Amino acid sequence: MSDFKQERYYEEGSSAGGMNLDEVAEFLASPTSRWLLKLSCLDNDGWPTSVPLWYQWTGEAFYVIGRKRSKWVELLKKDDRCAICIEELAHPRIRKVLAKCRAEIVEGPAKGENSKWVPVANEMATRYSGPSGPEQLVASYGWERYLVKLTPVNQKLTTWQGADWSLKYFDAGQRPDLEKKVEGKGKNN
Repeated sequence: MSDFKQERYYEEGSSAGGMNLDEVAEFLASPTSRWLLKLSCLDNDGWPTSVPLWYQWTGEAFYVIGRKRSKWVELLKKDDRCAICIEELAHPRIRKVLAKCRAEIVEGPAKGENSKWVPVANEMATRYSGPSGPEQLVASYGWERYLVKLTPVNQKLTTWQGADWSLKYFDAGQRPDLEKKVEGKGKNN
């Protein structure tokens, strides 16, 4: 058997693996974070359905905003279980965050004035559309929306970055380079 060799695609100086809390915060909540949250839930026939959404990450939960007639909001009212995926699609880092969540309707349907959804929508609009984003929302403040909180079950996020695979996907001896890395981490802990 020859030695395993692979051209590395992930960021120089880093390796594939889970993200630490600072990396998660930078990926999910930095001013340049414009990834979409893909929300998945079950429809009335029991089929999975997904929708891409803007989101706000607080460090403990995700907030999303739905329109008055958003089907996914109605589905979450019936069954609060859902899953989310936020991913960076391109090299070099290919970061991902996955979670099983419980949904809570915080507010709605509510119009903008004195609502809880406006500050969240303004933050999202700034992040996704730039400094003029919130002023673009003003014309729609009279339209009813929902503010929905998605809380990861047991506060668990599954994270990954890099183009390599986790050691768990290999048979013993198939990736000695990863086995040595994991073995080295165990000795330091």
